[in-house]
Amino acid sequence: MEIVITSWALNSYLDLKHSKVINNQDYKNTIRPDVMLLKTYSADPKFQNSKFWSIATDQSKNRIPDGFKMKWHNLGNGNIQLRLPIAIFAEAMLCEAYVKGNAKEEQRKIARFKTHLELIRRGQFTECGRL
Repeated sequence: MEIVITSWALNSYLDLKHSKVINNQDYKNTIRPDVMLLKTYSADPKFQNSKFWSIATDQSKNRIPDGFKMKWHNLGNGNIQLRLPIAIFAEAMLCEAYVKGNAKEEQRKIARFKTHLELIRRGQFTECGRL
């Protein structure tokens, strides 16, 4: 499967790196290799681990169609929980990554992800690269 980097994904990565939430080691040793697993999406057993991969749900616990989350725990110096929403269509579309905070903040990020999904369906997004 092709992996598409959207402008939302690139901008969030740059923000997280600039604010020193993640560093080069986190990216090279953990985040990028895990994202590359999307190329063999259904074949890799890591996608069966709910602590790493899950269906995205809204605040009412309803499934968000075509929406998934890649998750990392205890990442970086601050031992943060990083989330990367991903839209799965014919390609895996990386969306806006974020640090999991409180429940209200998490729901705001998921609401933004739902908006991003709709924009992707309409073709109203900027592609910044492919992996």
